[in-house]
Amino acid sequence: MKTILKLMTPMMLWGFLFTSCEKEQNNQTSEEQAQQMITATEDHATADDLFQDVEDRVDEAIETRGGNNDCPTVTVDPDWQTFPRTITIDFGDGCVGPNGRIRKGKIMVDVTDNILNPQASRTATLDDFYIDDVKIEGSRTWTNQGYDTDGNITLLRTVRNGKITYPNGETAEWGSEVLLTQTAGGNTPLNFFDNVFEMTGTAGGVNRNGRAYEVIIEAPLVLDKICPWLVSGIFTLTVDNVEVSVDYGEGNCDNKAVLTFPNGAEQEIVIGRWW
Repeated sequence: MKTILKLMTPMMLWGFLFTSCEKEQNNQTSEEQAQQMITATEDHATADDLFQDVEDRVDEAIETRGGNNDCPTVTVDPDWQTFPRTITIDFGDGCVGPNGRIRKGKIMVDVTDNILNPQASRTATLDDFYIDDVKIEGSRTWTNQGYDTDGNITLLRTVRNGKITYPNGETAEWGSEVLLTQTAGGNTPLNFFDNVFEMTGTAGGVNRNGRAYEVIIEAPLVLDKICPWLVSGIFTLTVDNVEVSVDYGEGNCDNKAVLTFPNGAEQEIVIGRWW
């Protein structure tokens, strides 16, 4: 996923959002709204990205039956052929993995059945788990919802009690409920790198400043597991009754997106780690 939206300064964003007349009338409110929009967008994109990384590590462990790497260590109880089963993905005190990230701690996954079967589920919980010194808490559940009219498997993905703690001690809360429709890779269950999903649904949370926000996916977000970022789709984010939209483009694998402000002005943004 795209990791974080490196946006403009609050004063620059304020200039896009409000007319000069409004600046003179309500300068302080405008700056405050701009800052809250920036912080909420950063926190949403960060949480979405980090929980997506958790999902990718779960997929990799299951579809490669633990893989051949020394780190993480993958164990299964009772065994790979039995349901239900519990898989433990242990990164120990830290190791470098996909996309150059350092992960440490454990991911525990409870699996009820083969995820291709209706109502089968996977639930991942985190034990003292970190990615690049950001602590991630909460649980993520995938539940098979059957097939759509085109024969594509659909999964309901929920995040409950999500929380991220940044290295500087700041915290943000997050949750989501998204329907994933697999549009490619369904016929190769042991190779998750060719999986492509379209996502619709909602998310939300409380940013580092204690402000609640809501996210709605307006055009399906496309997740191609071969790319570390979302490749297309649009979502809107609302905080303090102000709405912005973020467009990930038309399919290119890059760390670019376009933020559209309430007055229609656009700004290209670069996705990258900011903490």
